[in-house]
Amino acid sequence: MTAHENPLQRLDGKQLLIFDFDGTLAETSPLHARAFVETLTPLGVPVDYPTLAGLRTRDAIEKAFRSAKRASEDVDVGALVAEKQRRARLLIEQELEPSPRIDAFLRWAQTRFRLAMVTSGSRGTIDLALRKLRYENWFDPLICADDVERAKPAPDGFLKALRLAQCEAAAALIFEDSESGFASARAAGIEFIDVNKFDWFATQLERA
Repeated sequence: MTAHENPLQRLDGKQLLIFDFDGTLAETSPLHARAFVETLTPLGVPVDYPTLAGLRTRDAIEKAFRSAKRASEDVDVGALVAEKQRRARLLIEQELEPSPRIDAFLRWAQTRFRLAMVTSGSRGTIDLALRKLRYENWFDPLICADDVERAKPAPDGFLKALRLAQCEAAAALIFEDSESGFASARAAGIEFIDVNKFDWFATQLERA
């Protein structure tokens, strides 16, 4: 269940393609990194975004406090979550643009597979981003951090996607970019593609 050098073969027998959002379908990672920095550095909490990528916002903030050897119990984490989300949504509204190669791949895949999404993003942020990219109603099921008790790296989101889609794990394929996402996919027993390893989307379109 690791990335493969010829990803086209991984589609054989698949019915359900499950996508992460941030860093996978959209280049939102720099925007989220900025939102974390703007929210946490005034409190003296440094942000190492690669260690936070793929985590639910609350989990990421608590991890940043632990890494800084600061007690998150001393602050209103809920208020920090809301502030980070506010900043991220503003950046998404102002700066997010679709990737032509990813857009072309999704349009290709939409006619051949069922598309789903499992993300650690909040419902409000993901809905805003999908509207901005014009991908509303493309993903069913669409599972956000709010929809499961345990977000990535726990497998809950991916397992819920299988249940809702009535799909066996062997017929699903996950597209992920973060260590927490890879761990979640492994725990769910679902094959995954690490989109960091190669230009998967361009490769697909060249050989489809």
